Amino acid sequence: MKKFVAYITLGLFTIFISCTEPYAIQNNTFEDVLVIEATVTNELKKQEIKITRTFQLEEKDPIFETNATVYITDDLGNQFNFEEEDGKYISEFEFHAIPSRQYQLFVNTSNGKEYTSTREKLTTESNPISIAANLKTQFGVDGVEITVNSFDPTHSSNYYRFTYEETYKIVTPYWTTDQLNLYYNTMTYNVTDWITQKSFDSSVCYNTEYSKEIIQENTSGISEDKITNKPIRFIPKNNSIIAYRYSILVKQYIQSLEAYTFYKKLNDLSSTNSTLSPVQTGYINGNIKNTAINSERVMGFFEVSNVSSKRIFFNYNDFFEGESEQNYPFECPTTLYYKFYSITNCEPDPPEKVTHPYCEFGKYKLYKDYQYNSVIFYTFLEGYYYTTRPICGECNRLWSTEVPTFWE
Repeated sequence: MKKFVAYITLGLFTIFISCTEPYAIQNNTFEDVLVIEATVTNELKKQEIKITRTFQLEEKDPIFETNATVYITDDLGNQFNFEEEDGKYISEFEFHAIPSRQYQLFVNTSNGKEYTSTREKLTTESNPISIAANLKTQFGVDGVEITVNSFDPTHSSNYYRFTYEETYKIVTPYWTTDQLNLYYNTMTYNVTDWITQKSFDSSVCYNTEYSKEIIQENTSGISEDKITNKPIRFIPKNNSIIAYRYSILVKQYIQSLEAYTFYKKLNDLSSTNSTLSPVQTGYINGNIKNTAINSERVMGFFEVSNVSSKRIFFNYNDFFEGESEQNYPFECPTTLYYKFYSITNCEPDPPEKVTHPYCEFGKYKLYKDYQYNSVIFYTFLEGYYYTTRPICGECNRLWSTEVPTFWE
């Protein structure tokens, strides 16, 4: 499901979604607009809806709309309720859209306003897709290109949107099972050190990221409803996400003409390079309205879409055999602290005695750096403690050590 962020033009803001890079323009008046992102699919799962509000250029993130009542009904009177959870509205139970049924979205906000969508049907059945990864040179850069293939012999799909989820393995460059412990005695000015074993393994982590662009295809004007080697993702060979093992899940959504047009306008708007471009002169209408105030601007589209997906895996050496894996995503310099420097009273600032280099490079300095969590112990060699940045010694400070259920 894609993430909306809205900006409104017509002298106010530009509207587009956060899966594209923010497009900064000058604005004199800010308009608070509700942004609804809702795609229900034929997948049996807990469906998700995201509701936010527009935000100003100087703000970092959209504002999540809390305490709303959200539900979907079908033409048989069934109601599917959604609960607020982690910045989204998640359906109470798993369900999926059924062909020939009509679905309608209802959102009642905490300020008493009600918003509804048009009634939407599930789009035509999505045919299986295939994806491939191949070597590619793009703008002089070697890398791996992910492409998708699809074919509908009935020529009834025509309008497509693609998203992807990429998951990759991360290997910590300075992992150790040794945990250094330090204690500073303020009476004797001594630093005591001892080693214990860590109770966790943070040598390998995994991370998942989601596509941030609108990827579409329209086959309505050609003789075959066929997509051949459509580029979905290009990854330069020096990108650390493919340094070890990488997986990508590509999803193909069959869209209605109205949904396709809505997303295409968003994409055209967000990819323009000029604030004076003609494509920015109009408001993009979706299919969601305020039931009482028809003139109120609402950003969003309620979509009921058939989806098919495919996942592949590959290793770095599958494409760049014999070459070394790429660097960790962070620089990982090491710092040395000498264990056997004498300890003097390092507390006063400046110290009462001449303490260089005892307080700058010895155990006391290491103790202070540990307190501020600026370094992590790696190994002890020839009288020196070797340390590095915490993220370079324990990858779980940023990513998860849990192996994904689908991992191969």
